[in-house]
Amino acid sequence: MMPAAVILGMALALPAGAAPSGGSWSDTAAGGSTRTGKQIVRGRALSSPSAIPASAKVTRISWRITLLAPPPPGLEIKLCRRDRCLRLPSLAGQRSITFPLSATGEFRFIYTVNKRGPLRPALNVVNQQLIVNYR
Repeated sequence: MMPAAVILGMALALPAGAAPSGGSWSDTAAGGSTRTGKQIVRGRALSSPSAIPASAKVTRISWRITLLAPPPPGLEIKLCRRDRCLRLPSLAGQRSITFPLSATGEFRFIYTVNKRGPLRPALNVVNQQLIVNYR
């Protein structure tokens, strides 16, 4: 059995490219609102910093959405990029991503309420936060 100091020394001696590099970024923005069901509400774009390599892929997302009032029945939330949308099951959570999804560029929350007519109370998205872990 090797002493812990030897193992630590070996790990520190590895070149930087020997281990997969990764990181995370987060962004927060106000959402949108609607007083009528069956409307699409697009939240403001959440963007990655420009320093992330173009080849970076998402490994995990975390999100938190704050509404002014309780969510109306039939609320559906999606997190979208130009090429793909992910359905989110709740106002907050986290999810591992097992398919190729670029960690760079814009992400956007999309809200719909599957109910016709006026919403009481209205859907008002006060804040939306996204954390993207990538490799």
